[in-house]
Amino acid sequence: MKLYWIVMCVFLFAGCSTPQHTWPNQNRDVVWTAMVAAAKAPDYNAVDPRKRWIVLDNTVEVNSETGVILVRRKLARSITLPLQVEQTDERQWFFTIQLLPGQRPTATFDTVGQTIVPARVHDEAQRFFKLVNELVGNGVVVRVPANEYAK
Repeated sequence: MKLYWIVMCVFLFAGCSTPQHTWPNQNRDVVWTAMVAAAKAPDYNAVDPRKRWIVLDNTVEVNSETGVILVRRKLARSITLPLQVEQTDERQWFFTIQLLPGQRPTATFDTVGQTIVPARVHDEAQRFFKLVNELVGNGVVVRVPANEYAK
């Protein structure tokens, strides 16, 4: 019985954690610029048709002093999978992305006042962090060597 409760506690805490990502070899300003760009220009063109969305509204508030990005987003899609009728969906997001203070640029992704399936939150966070990685890694934003932290 004890094992059951231990497993349940681990499941609850692991499932409800706030997604975060760290860029250990990047300059904070570079990561911040990429985060703002990713929030303002989201990409929902996925290979998987279930993850393709159309952005109907994207309101982004940026506070560079606190390192917080507040995003209100409305998405829609119409999808027809094999052997199924057409399905139309709408989804509204209200989330914050925060660049935490510290030497290593680390960002958290959290929903604001919404009860959402944790898997959806993690999917959206992964989509956001993947876009930031692409912006930082593809030369859209200039890379800074790791030894720059010593200065």
